[in-house]
This record gives sequence, C-alpha cells and structure tokens, in this order.
Amino acid sequence: MNRAIAFLLGAVGSLVTLSIVMLTSATMLKPDYTFVLKQVVACLIGFVGLAVVGALDYRRWERWVWAAYGFVVLLLALTISPLGTSTNGAQRWLWGTQPSDFAKPAIILALAWYGARYTHHINRFWRGTVVMLAIPLVPLALILAEPDKGTSALLALVSFLLMLVAGVRISHVVLPVVAVLALFVSLVNSSDYARRRWETFLNPAGNKDAYYQVQQGLYAFGAGGVDGTGLGQGTFKFKIPEQHTDFIFPVVGEELGLTFTLGVLAAYVTILFCGAVITTRAADRFGELLAAGSTFLIAAQACINIGVVTDLLPNKGMPLPLISRGGTGVVVTLTLIGILVSVARRGVPAELAERSDGQSNPFATDTDFPG
Repeated sequence: MNRAIAFLLGAVGSLVTLSIVMLTSATMLKPDYTFVLKQVVACLIGFVGLAVVGALDYRRWERWVWAAYGFVVLLLALTISPLGTSTNGAQRWLWGTQPSDFAKPAIILALAWYGARYTHHINRFWRGTVVMLAIPLVPLALILAEPDKGTSALLALVSFLLMLVAGVRISHVVLPVVAVLALFVSLVNSSDYARRRWETFLNPAGNKDAYYQVQQGLYAFGAGGVDGTGLGQGTFKFKIPEQHTDFIFPVVGEELGLTFTLGVLAAYVTILFCGAVITTRAADRFGELLAAGSTFLIAAQACINIGVVTDLLPNKGMPLPLISRGGTGVVVTLTLIGILVSVARRGVPAELAERSDGQSNPFATDTDFPG
C-alpha cells in the first residue's frame, strides 16, 4: 500500500505543479497574477487538508457524516437565497466559495456510511435502492436550482456507480436511471443555452458561434504538435474563452505538446489505478466505499473535461481536477486524495489480501484432505 500511496501522491503533485505553471502562462497578459496567487493559497490549504485527513483514521468520520451532510445542504440552500452571488446567469457562489464542490465529499460520505452500516439491506428495493437514491436527492435538487446541470449530472453518475459497488441490484435501478435521464433531457430542452450546446455538438457547422470555444481549443492542440510551441509562447490560448478554467488542457497541448498531454492522461490513469488498488484492499466496507467514491469522482470529472475539450462530448463547463483554476475545487479534490491515503494506510497488505482471496475462493485447491 505504501507504493500505491507514493504513486498517488506523485501523480497529484505533478498535476498541481503543472497547474500553477500553466495558470501563470494562461493569464500572462493580465496586469497582475491574482488568479495564480489565489490558486497557490488554495493548493496549500488543500495539501494541509490532504495531510490532516490522510493522517486521521477515516473511520472517525462516521460520527460526523450526517452533520457534514446537513451543513452542506444548508450551504446549498443559502447559495440560491439572496445571500448567494450570481454570475453569468447562475447563482453558484456563497461567500467566495462554491458549495456544490462541498457536496461531493458529503454525498460520498453519506452513501458510504449507509452502504457499510446496512449492507444486509442493500439488495432490497425499499431499504436499499430507495434509501440510497434519496441520500443525494436533496443536494442534487439544490444544485440543479442554481442551476448547475453539469455538477448535478456528475454527482448523479458517481452516486449510481457507488450504489452498484455497495451492492444495489441493477434491476432495481433501471427505472430510476431512466427517470433521471428523462428529467435531464427535459431540463436540457427547457433551457435554450443547454439545448444550443447539444445542437452545436451534433452540428458544429450550423452553430459556429457556439462552437468557437471548442474549435479554438482544437486549434491549440494542433498548433502544439508533438513538442509544443514552448512555455509562454502559445497564441491560441488568448483566443479561448475560459482558458484558465474549463479549457486549461488545450493550453497544455499548445505550449508543451503531445508528450505533456499524454503525461497528464497518464497521471489521471495513475490516480484511477491507485484508487482501485486502495479500494480492493480497504480494511472494511466503509473504507472500500469511501475510496471507490473518491476515485470515481476524480476520474469521471477528468474524463468529462477532457472529452469536452477534445470534442468527444457536448460542451459543458467543468474544470479539470487539480489543474483548472478554482480554489474550492482544488481544496475538495486534495481532501478526497487525503481520504484515499487514509484508507490506504489502514488497508490490508497485498500478501494478506491474496491469501484471503485464495481461502475464500470456492474453486481453490481443497486442503482439508490429503492429496
């Protein structure tokens, strides 16, 4: 497990370092580096959170699960109240933070707690599927009201995957999943802005203005080629709207080239692989579900962002974990890494896990009788 922790922290440290470098380059035409300084402070706070959470026994969080859940629900409710701050037609900010980011660990903690505490009920419909569906329902409804369809979809996906890991029957979630998809389609159709993004994805030529951001991002990747134009030498980055947040990855591709873009992908794959190892070797069910949820969240968010900037998915504003600008996001993501470290430090060693697997395997060699 020490090796998994080392690779995990190495990948995280590399992405955070790259983030500071690329944000400095992406905002170099601004008269000051306020964005970068704020990001550095957020990273430092996040690493403190990682260290503290990683050092503590994750099982201590069980007693605070519902207090944290209730606090996050309160913050989300305040966000859509007159106390919240509206930007670009969406009210997602409260006192300089984005509470929807805090909902990510809160939902994972609550689902992991219930999945571990009531394992014997999970395969039932009412006490398993329905209750676990109800846990993320209130936070998701409040996030949708901001509105933030992207974060809602991300959390719904992670909740669904975590429910499957917990043991919910697939047949029990078919109808709820269909209902959620129908609701999502309805919400997209009811919003001119969201509908136009889907239409742009399906027909870029017919929506050139809406396609501009993605197009410039693709041009940036192409201009970078294999070796890149050189750090600070990119020009397409100044044409990409929100290049320091949702579209930071094309800036990496333009200035540092294919080698570094593949390196970024390798870092996320490393986080995913280490998270999977930590999950399978967790000491108990609560740790297993915590590690699985944290891993799913980081990997899914990275996949969505990379899919958008490479025109494989419809354009949706979602930051690239650990690289894009966003103080609340980087603090929360680093804290989730701390949870993975905590679970790993108290996990089952590989040799014991293999021995346990062998003993529990019904097809293993029978040692009760002589050969």
